[in-house]
Amino acid sequence: MIAIAFIQSCCVHVKRHFSMTLLLLAATASLNLQAQSSGVSAPGASNPLVNNTSPIAQFGSPFQTAQRAPAQQTRVFVYRLANASYKNPVNIYLDGRFHTALLQSGYSEFCAAPGRLAIQSVYDDAQKLHKGKEAAGTTWSLQAGKTLYLRIYEANPLDMSVLEIAPEIAAKELPLTAAQVHMLSRAPAAKACEAPAPLAVAALPVTAPPVVPEKPPKPVVPRSYALGADALFEFGKTELRVSGYNTIEVMAQRLQRDFRQVDRIRVVGHSDAIGKPARNKALSLARAEVVAHQLRDRGVHPLQGYRTEGQGAESLIRTDCPHKLTPASKLCHAPNRRVEILVYGAKN
Repeated sequence: MIAIAFIQSCCVHVKRHFSMTLLLLAATASLNLQAQSSGVSAPGASNPLVNNTSPIAQFGSPFQTAQRAPAQQTRVFVYRLANASYKNPVNIYLDGRFHTALLQSGYSEFCAAPGRLAIQSVYDDAQKLHKGKEAAGTTWSLQAGKTLYLRIYEANPLDMSVLEIAPEIAAKELPLTAAQVHMLSRAPAAKACEAPAPLAVAALPVTAPPVVPEKPPKPVVPRSYALGADALFEFGKTELRVSGYNTIEVMAQRLQRDFRQVDRIRVVGHSDAIGKPARNKALSLARAEVVAHQLRDRGVHPLQGYRTEGQGAESLIRTDCPHKLTPASKLCHAPNRRVEILVYGAKN
């Protein structure tokens, strides 16, 4: 009887232990299932897909140098400079397809086939349900063997478009950036860059007659327009006056009247010689970018886009003015403060 009672007691304990084990297994399975659906490992669970706690790198190597464009492709750089005011990403779309999300001081490099390419750039587009890809953006005419440098225009977070930057300016700004690597492009237009064609040196036969060089083609002469900076901006500022908006509106109407086709536009800012040269150069570039942006918003869309430059006080019209800040000096330097618009295209 004692033996039978002992066996029955053991069976009860085993049954209870087995039931508790089943409950623990079921709870663990439920936690693992919830973790898989949420992308987070459950306590004590092994999940090799999310067990890596190292952060995702946002930037790769700093910019070094730009290689030559491949013979059959266009090489494109899109970049942002540091701007403490706007820290969220700027989404870049190519023909409405996501390419990358540029952070401050980041750049993206890709190659594309020659032809037209629409680029949409939208600040903080995740908060707008990624509707930015539906906008028209800016259309660029890509040429084989050429390199295009584009910088995000960051004066207004509601309209962060891209502007073409002169190669000599981009060569100074791009080394301040690093490759944006935390996102993968899903844009079919962005291709891997082919190897640049080697520079071939043709050897002439010894007995060959001297080659008479052909006359070089006549350079394309743009039509130049000059806008007085004092009519556009307050002294030392980059915000447009009310009269500045009207001046640019009249300028846009004139360009549409003067040209039946606009191929490209260079907008060059000039400053006076009052103050530090570095500040004057930065001011003249910022003003050129504002004018280019306003012309684009008013329907002037060159086939090859805009190029902006800031020359500071390098090309003064009046050189006899004092460099000290006085009312007389400001008045003397007024012709030097200007924005030039150089338009290439077919005139009416």
